[in-house]
Amino acid sequence: MDVEPGQLVKSLAGRDKGKHYLIIGFEGGRVLLADGRIRSISKPKKKNPKHLQAYRCIFPGVKERIREGTLKDTEVRNILNSFLTSSESHCSQYLRNSSENKS
Repeated sequence: MDVEPGQLVKSLAGRDKGKHYLIIGFEGGRVLLADGRIRSISKPKKKNPKHLQAYRCIFPGVKERIREGTLKDTEVRNILNSFLTSSESHCSQYLRNSSENKS
């Protein structure tokens, strides 16, 4: 699965199954995830990419802010909240189709 910083993902496995995160980087074959609350940018969650379901969108300007190190946890929370509360989100489609997803 090709994913990049600033992209929204959903956890498919583990204690955090069903939780949404923002990708903030990569480390040793793992994806670094933040939610701005429990998992901050300074202490991201490391997750195997096969346990993630990626959405088709990347938030504008976020990738650059991650690279520059200027993205804040409050902004991550706002991004996730705006996605989760939007009834017609432009990110509603997954990169993988539902037949490939694990239950």
